[in-house]
Amino acid sequence: MEARSVVAEPSGKLQMNTDGQAFLEHIAVSSTNKFEVRFSKISIRLDLGSALDARELSLLYEAAFLASLCNIAFNGLGGCGGEIKPDREIVRIMLEREFMEARTRFSRCAGRQRLTSIQQTSIEHIFLNVFVSDENLSPETGFSQ
Repeated sequence: MEARSVVAEPSGKLQMNTDGQAFLEHIAVSSTNKFEVRFSKISIRLDLGSALDARELSLLYEAAFLASLCNIAFNGLGGCGGEIKPDREIVRIMLEREFMEARTRFSRCAGRQRLTSIQQTSIEHIFLNVFVSDENLSPETGFSQ
């Protein structure tokens, strides 16, 4: 069961505050990690704290973080000067599997069903979008141009 409390806004109007909202607000004001702060601010703008509890937001955070790591690894954005090293392929495969598992865990949580279609689409595009740029596609796959 989700924890909820009633809080008075400065205007005097009462607002329902969920543990999801409290979770996001806590991250926004207390974290120095840029990814966490970005995640929190975007999630607050999308009003995810009202539909997702803190545990569900943690699942989304994990999937979003792994998606970001995948994008870095798949597109040579790490510390190798833009080069994608073949000997690191096992790490990329492992990372992709972890992302897919985390994404599945989030997709199966009850709160995801409470999200509007706009929120779901925004989450997919902003947090869970993993891609490989054209110049990083292998010629052997037949997908490069």
